[in-house]
Amino acid sequence: MKEAAPMKTPRITDAQVDLLAERLRAVGVGRREFLKVAAGLAAMGPAGFNHRPADAAPKLAPGEKLAKDQSFRYGGGGWWQDDPTSHDFNKDLYCNGVPALFAGLMKFNADHQSVLYVASKVTSNSDGSQWAFTIRKDSKWSDGSPCTARDFEWSWKRQLDPASAAPYAAFLYDIRNAQAFNKKEVTDPSQVGVRAKDDWTLEVTLEGPRGYFPVLAAYLAALPAHRASVEKHADKWTEAANIVCNGPFVLETWQHGQVMVLRKNKHFFGAKDVVLDKVTIPIVPVASGALPYENNELDLTSLQTGDLKRLQSNPKTVEEVFRYPFPGTWYLIPQVTKPPFDNLKVRRAVAHAIDRANIVKVAQGFAIPAHAMIPPGFPGALDDPKIKAIQHFDAKLAMAQLRGTPFEGGKNWPKVTLTMRDEALGSKPLAEAVQSVLLEHLNMKTDLEVLEPRVFRERLWKQDLQFVWIRWFMDYPDPHNEYFDTFYGKKTTGKRQAWVNDAFDRELEAGRDTRDPKKRMAAYAKAEEIMQTDVGYVPVAWTVRYAAAKPNVRGIERNRQGEFVLEANIYVDMLPHLYMIERA
Repeated sequence: MKEAAPMKTPRITDAQVDLLAERLRAVGVGRREFLKVAAGLAAMGPAGFNHRPADAAPKLAPGEKLAKDQSFRYGGGGWWQDDPTSHDFNKDLYCNGVPALFAGLMKFNADHQSVLYVASKVTSNSDGSQWAFTIRKDSKWSDGSPCTARDFEWSWKRQLDPASAAPYAAFLYDIRNAQAFNKKEVTDPSQVGVRAKDDWTLEVTLEGPRGYFPVLAAYLAALPAHRASVEKHADKWTEAANIVCNGPFVLETWQHGQVMVLRKNKHFFGAKDVVLDKVTIPIVPVASGALPYENNELDLTSLQTGDLKRLQSNPKTVEEVFRYPFPGTWYLIPQVTKPPFDNLKVRRAVAHAIDRANIVKVAQGFAIPAHAMIPPGFPGALDDPKIKAIQHFDAKLAMAQLRGTPFEGGKNWPKVTLTMRDEALGSKPLAEAVQSVLLEHLNMKTDLEVLEPRVFRERLWKQDLQFVWIRWFMDYPDPHNEYFDTFYGKKTTGKRQAWVNDAFDRELEAGRDTRDPKKRMAAYAKAEEIMQTDVGYVPVAWTVRYAAAKPNVRGIERNRQGEFVLEANIYVDMLPHLYMIERA
């Protein structure tokens, strides 16, 4: 497709990449995909942020015909296992709503690059401290009224308004006076550096050069809200009877706790390329596994450990199963402020007692042994015998570490509680396998505590958990996300562990502050060595994900590596690309 007129993209400095990480970390991206976003930035072509998104029109193979009934059903396996609290991403990023109801100025493509969406063009001044987004004139709300620059100005100021109490308002702190307004130091919203110059031009003035700002404009936290609906219905504005949205789909019905039904939005500017007419999203408890899929109640589902082998061994479904990238790491946090883990010898004993090869067997293909934080195939991944040796499994060495401690011989252990969040993904069987090897090799009995996610997060941030089973999903493919966003000791919020090490922090700062790839990777490798030696954490397993799709589902996008990409934290553009073909 023809590119928009080229613009000179402002240089993005190391300090700006840092700020981008901080902004995305403020909205939880630090847990998942910042590295992918950074890679997308690095791979940006000459059109910069004015790259046009890929055409969503169907590409039929010879002999294929579009189905007359363009209805699609998906969910299960952890997708929408709970009813959304709302669909108001503008106010509550973690509402668990349906992103396809809304369209932002920009969006992420399958390679995690920020591309044009509601904006038809984006320009900046020479240093990237001021950006202008030209809005498409065919951009409309689902009631047919224009979706304009004024809607985005109002929405972003709503998110920053202290009265909204939006938990992720810090995401927009790059905007001039945004932080001051959010903290009530400035009370006049007109002082905030976002304004509609006219209906079709949104001008954003920032606190300084931010060459990455269009990346933020592509994220869920930058989606708009419909002002008249918010003012009329308050917190109920995203109920099916009330919602006015601007994305490729509208919310036709929402039976709370049971099912959501979407319909194609006829007023969406890209409606001609959206093939699906109807999308059904049932609320499926994790315990249901793949049964709804096998009973032909779903066309696409994410698979859990118990279902993968069954579907792979069934000749009828084996061809429907596929693997997709979801880089993540399962690890243990022995809290250094809580006995017995305040003793380095105990932490080293635990590290050497972890029989990773045996532990991952319970994952049935969804995990492989991990010897470091970054999974294979991603920037900063380490295949270094020296690193692998630091916490290698050795039962005799594990017990020997306890000599000279009150726990010599695996005796006199205090009560030890291993805490995890309640979730799918094979988390609990892996945690139980960890318990088993600790009992076997250290005679350490542990109680497993499973907490509701919100409670888990609250206690985690307070660092009052003794021993933690936790995972980190990569936000973007860069070691900064894996180390800085998770373990940096000077963070004031969102710290998962009490462990702090100045030498470790210095290596992270060195990796952050240089553009030299070799020096960066060397700094992060040294940081990994320091953290493992001091047992600030114990890496256990890397995640692998699988899904299943019926043979008549088409349009799932692939990334540059040829891997299928499914809806996740960053990429939320799956539904507009899907279509159904006639069954063979």
